[in-house]
Amino acid sequence: MSTAAPLTTTHRPVPISDRASADLLIDASRLSELVGREVRATRLRFKPGLSTSAVLLDAASETAPQWIQVSHDAHLDKLRKALEKARERAQRVHLIRTGDLTIAHGTIDTDPRLQKGLDGLRELHPFVSEAVTMGDLQVLRYNPQRRLVLRREIDGRDPEIIRITAHKQATVDRSLAAYDAAGVPVIHPDTSRALAHNQRVTVWPWFGRGDLSSLPTESGVEVAPAAGAALAHLHGSAVPGDDVPEPVSALRAISNDLRAIDPEASARMAQLVARFSDHLVAREWASGPLHGDFSADQVLVGRAGEDVVRLTDFDRAGQGVLTADLGTFAATELTERGGGTRFDGLDSLPLTTALLQGYVEAQVCPSVPTDEASLRPWMARSLLARVTDPFRGADPHWLESIHQRLDQIEELLS
Repeated sequence: MSTAAPLTTTHRPVPISDRASADLLIDASRLSELVGREVRATRLRFKPGLSTSAVLLDAASETAPQWIQVSHDAHLDKLRKALEKARERAQRVHLIRTGDLTIAHGTIDTDPRLQKGLDGLRELHPFVSEAVTMGDLQVLRYNPQRRLVLRREIDGRDPEIIRITAHKQATVDRSLAAYDAAGVPVIHPDTSRALAHNQRVTVWPWFGRGDLSSLPTESGVEVAPAAGAALAHLHGSAVPGDDVPEPVSALRAISNDLRAIDPEASARMAQLVARFSDHLVAREWASGPLHGDFSADQVLVGRAGEDVVRLTDFDRAGQGVLTADLGTFAATELTERGGGTRFDGLDSLPLTTALLQGYVEAQVCPSVPTDEASLRPWMARSLLARVTDPFRGADPHWLESIHQRLDQIEELLS
């Protein structure tokens, strides 16, 4: 039976001046005092010595999420551009000065890098935040200055999904057509919708009854083999794509970034990356087209009469080691059971076990290993890639949680 390690306070953050913008956002009491109401921040994106941006949530969760950015003086040029974009649209961004830091925050409608995409939505919903409060829109995902995913209610039929990004989505449909032709169940954007004329906006039909992570375990286990078969067809396809980042180099970059957050944790991560590298070079790994961020919440589950599953969110798809997708799926199931949960073997992960069954039975990728010994280093890679999640989530005990995750990784690589 899996157990979560008790939270201790062995590790305490040491003061680092370049981390000040993030420290302010993690301190919910101080942040609430400055903003003037009870709030908390999450989804931090930290640039040492420059700025930290995040989602700003009201404690009561009665309003739409907002964006917030805390900047050092060396990063005020971009903030000035954000204010200029807001002024062009007669919008208001709130500014607060505290010590050597400048805080800017505003509604989703004033998000500096999503403005061009949001312009495509304003004819239907002039103010997204107001439409959310009224129940016409629901925020499914919000990554400030990068991506906003909305559910839009429509009278008399299924809702639709609106995806707004800072970058253009011009090649999305072409990539999905290639997966579809290879027998991978996917969802295509509705290009007939007027909003689709904005290249930073795509509109998607509603599908199914939720994602695999949202189902009760028993129902999820029934569906997971179909998800495994779908992934096998993706891995067995000849869909072209760019190489995903080389895993060891990518992890070393994260380790370097972690040094600006906590040097001790960074040093420990660097040792674990070296151990992962040893596993990687010890054998040959089959490579090909992979999803790049495969987890249960990327598997939509159909209703009666629909496909059993369809895969979604191919933002990180490319060419790479195929076992990485299987390891990511297993690592995500492990972490969703609790930050300090020990790994007690694949049998302790029912969704992963069922997914692997479907993957093998599809008989598409016989060269991809699915045994526990092969998955362990790739589970470790996935956890290493997300080692700063407690910090990004503004967990008040973020450093302790990071070390708990490093403990998990050490165990996986042992």
